[in-house]
Parts: sequence; structure tokens; C-alpha cells
Amino acid sequence: MINFSSYFIRLTEFENLNGYLEGVISFKENFLIINEIEFKYSELENLLIYGNSFSGEKTKNYRYGPMYGNGVENLISFTHNGIKIEKHFQLNSERHLDELQNSLIHIITEDKIPFKKEYLNFINEEHRSYILFEFLIGKLIQEKKIDYKEGVNMVKFNSNKDITEFKAKYCA
Repeated sequence: MINFSSYFIRLTEFENLNGYLEGVISFKENFLIINEIEFKYSELENLLIYGNSFSGEKTKNYRYGPMYGNGVENLISFTHNGIKIEKHFQLNSERHLDELQNSLIHIITEDKIPFKKEYLNFINEEHRSYILFEFLIGKLIQEKKIDYKEGVNMVKFNSNKDITEFKAKYCA
């Protein structure tokens, strides 16, 4: 009986925040805003973004502990004018995660930030099947920034037919 009731309690339980988050991070067309301070993408060095956690996401606690995460296992880190900036941030919903991923793809596609292959690692597995990511990889192949095999391995295709169409479109 106790195990049964604890399961139902867990259905509404979120991880503890253990502190508070203040400030806002926004991705705009040509710059990143952190707490009202603008940073041009082109001036960012050593950029690292980890953003795969959102509030309400199921945790891996299958038997005990909170059932849902609080969405704070996200990080942005970079150097700007010789100063290292590192901020943890919260994504409040899965929609915010989608918006972050789409913003990152757009920033890379539009060359807002000098391209580095490791920036492609910022895009999570789910978003690698999106047409926007496929377009980005095709563009990078055409610009000879990555090779065909490497690009095909990054995109999540549904079939060999999709791969053949991709090759015809971007490698002709």
C-alpha cells in the first residue's frame, strides 16, 4: 500500500531547484542578450551550449525521487573580449527547447557566428531529423565545410531513399 501511494505522490513531484535563477537569456538575430547585455555572435569565442533539459521532463528516477525535472541542466559558456562568461539557464517547456534548437540552427546556417564543426554538436538528436537541420548540413557540404559522409551521418534520415534524394540535391 505504501509503494502504491508513493507512486501517486511522485506523479506531481518536481526536482528541487536548490536556489533561484534570475535574469534572462535571449537569442536575437545578430546577438545574444544575457541580463540586458548584448553580445554579438561574431565576437563570441569558445562557445559551448548545452540545452537539452526542460521543466516537466521526466527524470530517470524510475523507482524513487521526483518524477519530473526542473529544466536547469542547461549551460551557455563563451569568451567575450577575453572574459569568460558561463551561465546556467532554465527552459520552462519543451517548446522552449524547440525554440532554442531552431535558434541555434539559424545562427549557424546564417553564418552569424564563425563556423566550427563542434557547433553542430549543440543540436540534439531529435532536431537532426528536421528539414532545417538537413538544409544546414546540405549548405555546409556545398561550401566544403564538411564532407558528404560526415554530413549524412549527422542527419537522421528515415530511409535510404531520403539519403539518395539528399545526395542528388546537395552533391550534384
